[in-house]
Amino acid sequence: MRIIIGYGNPLRGEDAFGIDVLRALEKKKLKDTKLLELFELTPELVLKLLDANKLVFIDASYSAEYSYTLATPLHIETSSHLSHHISPLVIVSALKTLYAKELEFEIFSMMTSEFEQIKNHKKYQSKVQTLATFLGLD
Repeated sequence: MRIIIGYGNPLRGEDAFGIDVLRALEKKKLKDTKLLELFELTPELVLKLLDANKLVFIDASYSAEYSYTLATPLHIETSSHLSHHISPLVIVSALKTLYAKELEFEIFSMMTSEFEQIKNHKKYQSKVQTLATFLGLD
């Protein structure tokens, strides 16, 4: 089963990108896919991912220069500190280390310089739909 994890805060404008992509994907009724909506990644999430054979992480990432660009972040936090900033790589590593579970994973972000509001609704919605369409084809 593919599990798609959209995370962020739906009350904070563009920080809701992962959540908004999941809501667009809900309408597609994807087969063999589970959607998880979260505020943040936490270590306990690992237990919900044991049935997965593929993970997809979706979030907003900071970039003043490349706002409204879809990307896999070039800088991915790899710290194992268990806090608000836990990385998707920590989750994947925990699955491998604790449960001998190796699986495919992808990380998608919409780059933004504004987490508190949506500066350009048209561009924002375009990126939500673009990623939802891409993931819906899988």
